[in-house]
Amino acid sequence: MEGTTSFNPGFLGSSFNWWVGQIADDSVWRDNILPGKYADSGQVPGWGRRYKVRIIGLHDQGEESIPSEDLPWAQIMYPVTGGGGQTESSQTANLRQGNMVFGFFIDGQEMQVPVIMGVLGNNSQSNLEATIGNSRVTDTQSGSLNTSGIARGKIPKTEAEREVLPDEALQTTKPGVSSYTSIPSPKSILNEYGLSSSTSSSSVVRQYISDAEVLATKRGLKGQEYVNFVSKKVKRSLDSQKNREESPLSPAQPGATKEHVDGIHQLDTADIKRDDKYKQKIPMMKADNHLESAVKNIQTIVDNLISKIDKYLQTFQSYVEAVSNTVKNIRKEIENAASAMAKYMKVIYDKIAEYIIKIVNQGLTTVVSTIPSSFRHLFADVKEQMTQLTYCLYNKIVQKLAGQILSKLQDSIDLDGLEKKAKQQVLDGNKFQTAPRVPMCYAEDIVASTIRNTVDEVNSANDQLLSNLESFVGEIQSEIANITNQVDGITKEISSIVGSISGAMTFSNIKISLFGCDLSPNLAVSDFYTLDGGSGGQSQTQLPSAESITKGVGGGGESLTEEQTKPFAKPAKGQPSVINNPAPQTRVKPTS
Repeated sequence: MEGTTSFNPGFLGSSFNWWVGQIADDSVWRDNILPGKYADSGQVPGWGRRYKVRIIGLHDQGEESIPSEDLPWAQIMYPVTGGGGQTESSQTANLRQGNMVFGFFIDGQEMQVPVIMGVLGNNSQSNLEATIGNSRVTDTQSGSLNTSGIARGKIPKTEAEREVLPDEALQTTKPGVSSYTSIPSPKSILNEYGLSSSTSSSSVVRQYISDAEVLATKRGLKGQEYVNFVSKKVKRSLDSQKNREESPLSPAQPGATKEHVDGIHQLDTADIKRDDKYKQKIPMMKADNHLESAVKNIQTIVDNLISKIDKYLQTFQSYVEAVSNTVKNIRKEIENAASAMAKYMKVIYDKIAEYIIKIVNQGLTTVVSTIPSSFRHLFADVKEQMTQLTYCLYNKIVQKLAGQILSKLQDSIDLDGLEKKAKQQVLDGNKFQTAPRVPMCYAEDIVASTIRNTVDEVNSANDQLLSNLESFVGEIQSEIANITNQVDGITKEISSIVGSISGAMTFSNIKISLFGCDLSPNLAVSDFYTLDGGSGGQSQTQLPSAESITKGVGGGGESLTEEQTKPFAKPAKGQPSVINNPAPQTRVKPTS
């Protein structure tokens, strides 16, 4: 009767054999799972998603008796929420080499067809082996079963087969840092030097203590001075060792990945990158004051750039900054910042060009009234061409702004020197700090130096503009004697544009008032936007100044990049002392 039914109780049910095992080196089963896209299911060399499993008690751990290639294929038992694949109702198995799995043998006592029912989660405190398949402590003792999912196997993986770990799988603490360099726990018993018993028992720490005690004895220190000196000396030695071990420049150690299920709130690289992105300032252009907003946006861009440079330099000494760094080419970031600043410099040059056209139009009002009506239609054509020429000439200047700003940034930021100094500080076991805050005066300096570098081109554009105007006037000068004086006035106004750059950048072209007593609108206060804090603005002490830019353009002002210190008022030499006794108050009778 047992062999005549479809559901044979002797085959499955009466003898149910459980097992626990470990998924073997993926080099013996990864070909059964193609790493990329494929069109035909016949391209898969094996059948189904299967894994080679080394079962405890049935197969040896060290592969002396049964190589991983000879292990049986284990099938997958999917959950009812995962589906079986029909009508796209499915979930992919998420198993890796080294996973501890459990299941049963579908063939009973034969024990050749294992089925994986579940996986045992990894613990965050477990030390994961960097190799799989032949890990041993000694020739007679097998190594740990805790294995990393990206451990090295017998056959190296190709580029297509190599895992690309997401940021969520990368820790922010460097593995391999000595435990005795950490802060003692609150319940630790400390010795006279402030070290816990576990720390002071280390041979390295004992050597630090011995060296400090010898030095304290040579200096003749006794009592509490002796204890304080040794404590500080040992602490400095431990801090220096910790800096060296935590530095990204030190040799890499295995265990930098998050491969566990119990520490979901452990800080990872994705958290740091997300936080940096949330705090990055996004420049906002204000419609009510283009010039001030443009200079502020330039300052914001420089602020973001300096923050990136700061993070880049910190990667030499901080492991968390190294693993969360998104800057692949810092010099490319400087070029991108120069291009972004050139966009806002164009706003300033557009203002200057608008000011030029305004001066010309105001001056030509009198000229037009002087020209006979038979020439006015010709002058209208000339005026239109002059306007087009003005913007054409200034656009040519604007096209060169990115290169000029880049040159200014490269002169101000000695990146090679900063890199060399940062690396040397780390090699010496020291910590260094940077100051990524950028004052508004630096943005003003960039604007002023850029305009100063284009003074000759601005003057050339203005001269060409006036030359065309004078050529037209010269043709009709014989008929009108008064035009020359009017053109000379326009020439004088335009020629002084560089000396009066603040007037060019702060004038308002058109103001419309409906009733003559309209209230001024409320000005926008937001200069930038961050994802975590919303909109923000510069403080009143950091508002840009057109006068400062004018000084920088003219070269007569003080350096904008150096902080000037004003002396305190003090009495002159030989001045007598002042007795601070208040005089009696006297009533003065008012006169009638």
